[in-house]
Amino acid sequence: MNPSLVLSAALLAPAAPVPRDTTPNTTGPAPRVLALKADATGAVRVTGNIPTKVTVTNVMFTIETVVENGKQVQKQVQKQIEQDVVTAQYFNKTLAEFNGKFATADGTPLTLEEATARVRSGATVLASADGKPVAKSWLRAVDPDTVVMVADGLSHAQVSWGGQLPSTPAPRLALFGTDAGGRVMAPCTSQPLNGNGAYYDEMMFEGRAIRGRIRFNGDYGYNPAQTTATVVYRPLADVKFEAYDQNGKLVPRAEVLERLAAGGMVLVAGDNRVPDESYLKAFKDDVLVLVSPELVLPIAPVDQTRKKDAKDTEPKAQPAPQPVPAPPIAPIAPIAPIAKPAIIIKGRAVAVPAPAAVKVEKVEKVEDKKEEKKSEEKK
Repeated sequence: MNPSLVLSAALLAPAAPVPRDTTPNTTGPAPRVLALKADATGAVRVTGNIPTKVTVTNVMFTIETVVENGKQVQKQVQKQIEQDVVTAQYFNKTLAEFNGKFATADGTPLTLEEATARVRSGATVLASADGKPVAKSWLRAVDPDTVVMVADGLSHAQVSWGGQLPSTPAPRLALFGTDAGGRVMAPCTSQPLNGNGAYYDEMMFEGRAIRGRIRFNGDYGYNPAQTTATVVYRPLADVKFEAYDQNGKLVPRAEVLERLAAGGMVLVAGDNRVPDESYLKAFKDDVLVLVSPELVLPIAPVDQTRKKDAKDTEPKAQPAPQPVPAPPIAPIAPIAPIAKPAIIIKGRAVAVPAPAAVKVEKVEKVEDKKEEKKSEEKK
């Protein structure tokens, strides 16, 4: 059943009880959950990394067959190839450097100085994920005096943790609802975290492929490459998870599914551990905390890849191959015509037609000459 329909029914029938996890449809993305505290200098800072996908040009060598001096030879050829890789951009900003607006969850405006004073000793802050005001439906999960910041730059940020900061990654505020069959559906990752609470996948750094969780300037974060994981929706009953209340008490799975059957907000841990208590100070007691590697969603990097024009993507016409020149042939002297001899057939000569340049002489019979000689001797 759709959460909004449940709320509408409750409003039309005021006497009917409203489930404590019921919430209306939300608009806009969920706000980011931050645990802020002043550093040694008294400034309140937000630090982290922003995974960014960029286009780099790599030089490589290949062996190709080319034609040189009329012969095919193999030669090493240098080529430039463009590749899209994911890098991490580190940031370290004070609240003033965000140039944001501040207010309490109940709508009371705050100046920068007032907001800083409220969180200097440590407090939970909700920050807009898209630079736009946070929908009121999200704010019902926290106490009315919680500081809310509206600023750009946190939509893809992986906020630092560890060391002097909270001991775990920030949890994610999420709204769970039901499908047409009444099953509680939850967004899950297609590639769950491993037992150490980190993705292990390749990223490129200075031309080298490296794997594992990476530490940047003393701050911890997940591998910005983040694998090829995608978000898939699964019934929460099929997901292995543990649930806790705000006091750290384990909540039975059956109770969780029953409470979320009408739809409700939950906090999803940033890894396979219960979130640091500094993140939970502002949330109401009835907000459940779910812990499961399957519920930790991948963070999409900022896309700054080089966009190619359509004409660049079309296959270019290749020039026609040039014919290999044949070796020179020495000139041939003209051949003189050859005279063919006469053919004798039955005692008489028959001249064979010959080219005009050939002169053919008449051949006399030898027997006729002998008879003429005898007749002259008798006389």
